[in-house]
Amino acid sequence: MDYYQLIATISLVTQIVVLVLLFASIWLKVKKKYRQHGIMMFTAVVLHTVVILAWMVPTFSSIFSYPIALNAFLIAPILVAIFVHAFMGVAAVILGFWLVASWRLQVDVKACFAKKKAMRITLTLWLITMVLGIIMYLKITMGF
Repeated sequence: MDYYQLIATISLVTQIVVLVLLFASIWLKVKKKYRQHGIMMFTAVVLHTVVILAWMVPTFSSIFSYPIALNAFLIAPILVAIFVHAFMGVAAVILGFWLVASWRLQVDVKACFAKKKAMRITLTLWLITMVLGIIMYLKITMGF
């Protein structure tokens, strides 16, 4: 396993941890433990952002370092998947930050209930992005 494959694997494992945090957070919400739900969502958003900034942004920007390769690669389905993954991932993290920032560790959760639709959209974007990321990981690192 080379360095880049190792980093990609660490990134994937971290994203799976974030996914587990998301579902554990949903379970806490169902149990009406709203404060713990918010704290766990905050943790998931921060961890997700660290992976994006440490690994995904540099990797994505490296595509533009090789214009000849980019032009030849432009019609490849994997590049389309990368751009869709990036766009949806950025939208999910922005929505996640907005939701967490608007919550601000409040005791009163009434304001959160009003954002239920945005929460569902964010989770959907996050899940689609995660599936695309797993597919790209398998395609790039395993050759599927």
